[in-house]
Amino acid sequence: MPASDADYHKGRKQLILDVRELHAALGSIGGIKVYPTGANFVLFKITGGMTAADLQRLLLTDHKMYVRDCSNKTGMDQFHVRVASQGREKDAQLVDALRAVLR
Repeated sequence: MPASDADYHKGRKQLILDVRELHAALGSIGGIKVYPTGANFVLFKITGGMTAADLQRLLLTDHKMYVRDCSNKTGMDQFHVRVASQGREKDAQLVDALRAVLR
C-alpha cells in the first residue's frame, strides 16, 4: 500500500508511461498486430503463423519469460497474446526476446 496519495499517483503515472512505452515498442516488431490499451497490459495478435502457445513455450524455455496465451478467451484465437508491463527494464528485455523469437 502506498504511504500517501502522492505516492499512489506517482506510481500510477509511472505505470501509465511504462505501458505506453511497451505498447510503442511492441508496435515496432514485425509479425504482430498490437491493439490499443487502457490497462496495465498490452494485447497483440501474432500475424506470422506462430501460435500463442508456441510463442509462450519459446519465451519460457529460451528466455525465462512468461506471456499469457489468450486463445481460451472469448473472441480471441490461438494467435492472441497478452503481456503486462513489468517496468522499463524488464519490458525492454521482453521486447528484445520477442524480436529474437519472432524473426
